[in-house]
Amino acid sequence: MKLLLFYLTDNTRHYTFPHFIEMLNKSNKKDLWKLLIITHNNDNDFYSNLINNTYNDIQFDTFNVEANNNYLRKVHYASHYADINNFPYVMKCDNDLFIKANTLDFMIDNLKLLENSDNLTIGPVLTSGIPGVEYFKEQFLDLEAQEKIENLFLKTQFKDNFCGANYGFLNKNTLDSLKWDKEAFFKNVKSMSHHYKGIHPIRVNEESLQYLNEYIIKNKERFLEENSELEIIYDDKSPYLCNSIFCIKNEIYKKIIFDQSLYVDAFEEVPLNKYCWNNNMKHLFIKNGFAIHMYYNWKANHLEDEKKFIQRFFN
Repeated sequence: MKLLLFYLTDNTRHYTFPHFIEMLNKSNKKDLWKLLIITHNNDNDFYSNLINNTYNDIQFDTFNVEANNNYLRKVHYASHYADINNFPYVMKCDNDLFIKANTLDFMIDNLKLLENSDNLTIGPVLTSGIPGVEYFKEQFLDLEAQEKIENLFLKTQFKDNFCGANYGFLNKNTLDSLKWDKEAFFKNVKSMSHHYKGIHPIRVNEESLQYLNEYIIKNKERFLEENSELEIIYDDKSPYLCNSIFCIKNEIYKKIIFDQSLYVDAFEEVPLNKYCWNNNMKHLFIKNGFAIHMYYNWKANHLEDEKKFIQRFFN
């Protein structure tokens, strides 16, 4: 097998998993990937029973870690599991998103691109991801909707001393600008000395994210269609990957997650990006290969909003 898909979860989002696995079940390459579900709530049976009762051709395993510092325990275990079971590639997947099966299959077909030392990760175009939202709006939204959401971006007010970083200077790309320019925005983000560069209007401007999600729901039939026009995007403009979902060589991932010099907090997102910067590497994305990310946890009541999105999108 090629790819270990490790799913980081807990009992607060049981409502997402049935839809996540239903979409994965449409994959035509189940012989090439295995799902590893890692939780910290002793709720393994919830996942096992659902898969065994409905999707008996999906190969999977579950594991439970201690709740303390559970995120890093999960990624460390996933890399170890891949190591001892000879998976050359791993795919990290958070429990607040849904990936289209043909996108996953296309990524599997192109994992060989990660053998090139220029490329660190390959992942889907995530609807509200950073930088995925910029690709998504260009590839899925009609021109009127693109103009609408870009005008909403321009209403974004960034603040200083937010999560320890000063983002206020980015208002020159929003409140003080007449036109949204993603390249100018990303260039300014890149110039920041702070390590938290995972910033974009879609993350802090609730109106723009609500507009995007409403557009997706209204066009869900088109979203769910199997798109055959997939190709690789070689990204070298955006300065930071918010790493909800990505594929990487396990050999490299192991280096990153065990290098304490790269850490600034209890997550491996900054280390992943630091490694990318330090080695002058790229993140690859799949044009027209979509995955849904509903909300950022910076939003109040985001779990309730996720449930509302799911009810409307999947029913």
